Amino acid sequence: MNTPLTPHGPGFRFIDRFTRNEPNSGTGWKTLDPALPFFADHFPGRPLMPAVLLVECAAQTAGVLWMQDSSQPETPLFLAGIDQFRVSGAVVPGETLETRVTLVKEFGALAQFEAECRVQDRTVARGRFMMSRQLASG
Repeated sequence: MNTPLTPHGPGFRFIDRFTRNEPNSGTGWKTLDPALPFFADHFPGRPLMPAVLLVECAAQTAGVLWMQDSSQPETPLFLAGIDQFRVSGAVVPGETLETRVTLVKEFGALAQFEAECRVQDRTVARGRFMMSRQLASG
């Protein structure tokens, strides 16, 4: 059995595989099974992937990239802020979402990323967001 790329439970993993492109960028892929629960209700008869889940795909892909360079890869990462994110196309059941992320800048326990979500040759979303490492309480 493969080790999951993220600490999320199976129903909330939005990366099937990941490839590092360059030192500060990587790509994650998620094949969208038509049986995923959100497709049943968003929207009945015309299922679409919710835009907020496109942001989650980007955050999980950024998390995998950032964890690979961490001296503490077990430290949880969180989406800390969305600076901007634009959705420009629909994502439907059966498609494979490709999410490319680039680490723009690190600020200690925070990092800024840019992302582009694509299906085949079309961009469906892009944006910039912040991730945070959980700080140890003490």
